[in-house]
Amino acid sequence: MGNALNKKGPPKKTFWQFLLFLLMSLVTTVVDLGSFALFNYVLFVSLKDQPFHWFLFDYSLANGGLCAFLAFACSFILSQTFNFFLQRKVTFGANNRVIFSGLMYAVMVVGVFFFQLWIPTLIRDPFASWIGENWADFIIKNANMTVSFLIQFPMNKYVIMRHKKSAA
Repeated sequence: MGNALNKKGPPKKTFWQFLLFLLMSLVTTVVDLGSFALFNYVLFVSLKDQPFHWFLFDYSLANGGLCAFLAFACSFILSQTFNFFLQRKVTFGANNRVIFSGLMYAVMVVGVFFFQLWIPTLIRDPFASWIGENWADFIIKNANMTVSFLIQFPMNKYVIMRHKKSAA
């Protein structure tokens, strides 16, 4: 019981890692939203009139077409690459093999990635008809990032970005 109350014990470390993870995730969110806006409203805007259908992904014109698919996909890839290096060094101080961490992170991110590309095809059209396309895209993007956050902290802390104790 005395160990559970120790201020240097694992619960306090996990709490501070969680807060740091949250802060670094906010930085990643700026990268994600900024790149999404750049892709969706500037770089890929000419592709809004081109529907995109592949596997479970139905980016019809009502769902934003190829523009929305590419904007969601590219902003996610860019922000997750940034997030991997930021969280690995700043939050978790991981010293396990970067190749292992990178591969495990990629597996996790690919699962989250496909989930995040699929969800907009189900809810964007009804949202857009209710609150407008821009707000629908913004809300869906933020909901996707929240789900990603809730999956990534425990996976990163306990599986992917481990800090090995030195043999000394």
